[in-house]
Amino acid sequence: MRFCHLGGSLLVCALAAVLVVTLAPAADAQDQFHFELVAVPDGATRDIPPDGSPWHELYPTFCVDHEQTGYEDNGDGYVSECDFIYIDGLRFHIIWAGPTYKLETGPTEGDRPGHEKYMEPMGFGPERNPLCEIWHEVYPDYCMEWHVEDWADNGDGYVSPCDFVWIWSEGHGMEQFHVTEVNLNIIAVPDSPVEDSTWGKIKSFFSELF
Repeated sequence: MRFCHLGGSLLVCALAAVLVVTLAPAADAQDQFHFELVAVPDGATRDIPPDGSPWHELYPTFCVDHEQTGYEDNGDGYVSECDFIYIDGLRFHIIWAGPTYKLETGPTEGDRPGHEKYMEPMGFGPERNPLCEIWHEVYPDYCMEWHVEDWADNGDGYVSPCDFVWIWSEGHGMEQFHVTEVNLNIIAVPDSPVEDSTWGKIKSFFSELF
């Protein structure tokens, strides 16, 4: 009987290993995507956009255009965490929503061309003074963190086009940027391809072994 018990345990372990391998792609699919809503009328408004709205992928593949094909609100009436959005027919779970700041520098010394960056604040609430906030770079150096050292407002009281910001990072030091766009940004993960019915079949399969 001891051998049979051991053999049963080995069988269950083997089957579990097969299931882990089978379901591993589902776990790998949970990569984060950063999508920016194109042509937001009034800056970083969080109103739910209509189906057919264009979205611009910032990460992992920069500058790919997508179309919104559906939306499921969590009940609060605006774009926020725990909503679901359909991009090109695929369902995504929104885990963060906030503004994207497109920043540009002017020509540098020797008339070398400037450069641009896309940033998002780490945390998001009511429009406010950005001094001392930490901004997360989405493009081109994904995941680099910058500290907002100074800010020249255009007079409207929040970060918007025509503002200037001075930001600092350990790797780059201080840089001055011109805010050229503020748009709605979401971080989303693909909805799990493992359906509830699949998990039900797995549980049923194991229960039949005992």
